[in-house]
Amino acid sequence: MFASAIALMRLPFVRATPLNQDLHGVKTVKTIEPNFEVLDSVDKLCATWLGHAGFLVQLPGEAGHRPRRVVFDPIFSDRASPSAWIGPRRRLPPPCKAQDLPEIDFVAVSHNHYDHCDLDALTALWKKYPKVEFLVPLGVKVILQSVGILADCIHECDWWDNVTFPPTDGCTASYSFTCTPAQHNSGRGVMDQNWSLWCGWAVQQIHADSPVAASAYFAGDTGYQTANGACPAFKEIGEKLGPFDLAMIPIWSGATLTIIGKMGYRLADDTHLATLHATPEDAVRLAADVRARHALAMHFATFAGTDDEALEPVVRLAQAQGGTADWRAEGGFGAIDVGECVALSCGPAT
Repeated sequence: MFASAIALMRLPFVRATPLNQDLHGVKTVKTIEPNFEVLDSVDKLCATWLGHAGFLVQLPGEAGHRPRRVVFDPIFSDRASPSAWIGPRRRLPPPCKAQDLPEIDFVAVSHNHYDHCDLDALTALWKKYPKVEFLVPLGVKVILQSVGILADCIHECDWWDNVTFPPTDGCTASYSFTCTPAQHNSGRGVMDQNWSLWCGWAVQQIHADSPVAASAYFAGDTGYQTANGACPAFKEIGEKLGPFDLAMIPIWSGATLTIIGKMGYRLADDTHLATLHATPEDAVRLAADVRARHALAMHFATFAGTDDEALEPVVRLAQAQGGTADWRAEGGFGAIDVGECVALSCGPAT
């Protein structure tokens, strides 16, 4: 994040102009109170946006057994920073406390930036649910160990590594996690830039006597463009692991531009960051590459300098899809409120 801030100082900025929200029929997202009780009565793939890149995903349950749940990149801290006094500050509050989340089984972290690897949140989850399994990319395990999380429950992976958890407690489903390539960077300070890996995660619920029952793809924080065009890794993910019932994909630079937005400015051309952060237009292409049946937007609005900066990503997401941003449609891509829980049917469209 520090390297990104330094790079921003070299980029061209212009004075921000207000957006016409009514013109596009898109609303600014807000934080609502989550209703986790509904998860116990829904036998579908469920997703709850926890803010920024944080998601709670529930896989379909088996009769008589509690459904398995995964948390991706939770951040509940007020600032995405090593300090409680400086650094990007939340615009939208979290929907709850980390300790309020229902029982979880897995926590997957995409990289070590402060807005994705919130140690206070990870520690709180581990203390409440000591049997939780953590999945992290190479070099991040030591960070979790530094706050007391036991090494035995941390699975450190390289790109394309797979960790499969077999059926337990009389269930028939196993849960497969694949560490997928992403195009980003890492570092929690000046001296550790790119010393650890960054990634996305694919999770699949698999029954022994049937194909994949449910699947979700979490892109983490990633760009889409390269010097030679689109990054080919995402089509490879789609070919190897797709299609996905649900994809969670970043559509903005997140906390990176917060201070610039508060000053009343914006990037003159956000393609300058397109190798590190997907634009809304690139996010639509990425969703198609990984073969997402439904896609939910993330990495926007939670940390934003102005209301317009929170709204613009969703407006552009709708424009990139011909004027609509409905995640419910087959192949659709849209946004939900922080704290909102949505349910999806799994498998091919009928």
